[in-house]
Amino acid sequence: MNVKLGKALKALVIILGVLGLGVYAVVIPWTLNTFVETYNEFSYFYIPWLVFLILTAVPLYIILGLGISVSNEISRDNTFIVKNVKSLKGVSLCLVIEAAYFFLGNIILWLNNLNFLGVVIASTAFCVFIVCIAAAVYILAELVKKAVEIREENESYI
Repeated sequence: MNVKLGKALKALVIILGVLGLGVYAVVIPWTLNTFVETYNEFSYFYIPWLVFLILTAVPLYIILGLGISVSNEISRDNTFIVKNVKSLKGVSLCLVIEAAYFFLGNIILWLNNLNFLGVVIASTAFCVFIVCIAAAVYILAELVKKAVEIREENESYI
């Protein structure tokens, strides 16, 4: 059963990685290009926004790497191990870093007249959502940690 779950999780992570590659390589540059072609007066937005958005991929792909690690352990029937706890906590930390980077980046772009207040407000709401997901992943890590402790305690009695 865990082999199938591990393979399914790995497939999902790979699909997300490929979709993310498409977003970062095609969708973001195309959208920014369309924006500056439509509104020529904002052509100076292109490079700062492209760099800002491409850098958001770093923590996201670290998260995907941690997801592969967890899926590999699940496939080996090692669901409740300390390595998975650390991976889940790493995912939570990466999400917090991503939210902080995205929030501060939007503020900095806005202060440099490279952003709009409506985008800053919407991105703030998005960042709150990401922090909530980070908290949920951290709670899951703590639950897995508790399961590891229970498993180790049970194994010591055998």
